[in-house]
Amino acid sequence: MAINQAKRQKRNGITRGSKKFLIFMIVLLILIILFFINLIRGNSPADYDKKTVRTSLAAISTFDYSKVTTVEKEIKKLEITEAQSTFDVTKILTKEQYRKILKTSVIIGDSVTEGLADYGWLGSEQVFCKIGASIINSDELFTSAAKIYPSYAFMAFGMNDIGNYNGNPDGFIEKYKKLIKEFKEISPDTRILINGITPPAQKAIEDNSILKNYKKFNNAIKQMCRDLDLTYMDNSFILEEHPDLYEGDGIHVSTNYYPYWMNNMILKAGL
Repeated sequence: MAINQAKRQKRNGITRGSKKFLIFMIVLLILIILFFINLIRGNSPADYDKKTVRTSLAAISTFDYSKVTTVEKEIKKLEITEAQSTFDVTKILTKEQYRKILKTSVIIGDSVTEGLADYGWLGSEQVFCKIGASIINSDELFTSAAKIYPSYAFMAFGMNDIGNYNGNPDGFIEKYKKLIKEFKEISPDTRILINGITPPAQKAIEDNSILKNYKKFNNAIKQMCRDLDLTYMDNSFILEEHPDLYEGDGIHVSTNYYPYWMNNMILKAGL
């Protein structure tokens, strides 16, 4: 009996080893295919030298091949890292190009988000927003966006909520989490990315002192993203580097703001 048990353990060990090797070979084949596809793509040339290939191979050698789901997650991380290293965030694309790249994405948010559709950068069927939108009154926006089952959902709330929640982010985060949970119940395969609140200009803060709490809200949003394992997007650098993109009220932005914002969304999503 002990001999038979030893034989079974040996066979099980061989089976597990074969499974790991098979998964490894599948992953390697996928990476090789991705390498050649990206190499010949004319619209996004990249420097795929020997060092890049060696780096990718070194990365996959550290994967845990005992679980397919773990390998899939690691591959996705590599794809995002690759996209972040080759996408030029300073390059302004055409409206047609942005629509093509973001065609399987939705953006949910307030009146700043609305500019994406109003200025024609994206189609109205992708942008779910309304003037004065707040986490308090946006249940329908989340539900409508989830029901088209997008690959990516970018959410941008908080500016109006600073005042609605009297500068305290606790209730805001509680409702935000609830809406995200309901969204994922409808569309569980959507990857969700959360935008931080864009910094209001000093003039806007002087006119409405409650807005000075935007940093407190952003810190709370960051923590929420850590809790829910979501991607946090910091867009503050755009207006810090281009203050001329503010509209007169120091809160809303001009049409030239949106390419920078979409570039950051594309970068963070690895599109």
